[in-house]
Amino acid sequence: MRSIRDNAMELAQAHRHADPATRLIKFFPANGAEEIRLLEVSEAAPTTGEVLPFRFGPDPAHGVDYPSTVILLSPREWQRIQSRELELPPGWNIASAEDF
Repeated sequence: MRSIRDNAMELAQAHRHADPATRLIKFFPANGAEEIRLLEVSEAAPTTGEVLPFRFGPDPAHGVDYPSTVILLSPREWQRIQSRELELPPGWNIASAEDF
């Protein structure tokens, strides 16, 4: 089985391919939990003013070996995260995130 990071990288590439309006994808290590955590910023995402994590189970048949959580943000929401007007869920530390 691939590492969480390698599997996350492949999932991020698939998401970027499916949504060419994706400007940024960040991988958040899950502090020991076996989970893929991705934050994606897309021009196609609506601005809701909320940070909503979407959770998915593993799907080995489609190349996803671990459960995953994806947060999809508009560019405006990403700006609000960076300026601390909006907050990420507990345990999602921007300082430890890796750009994909």
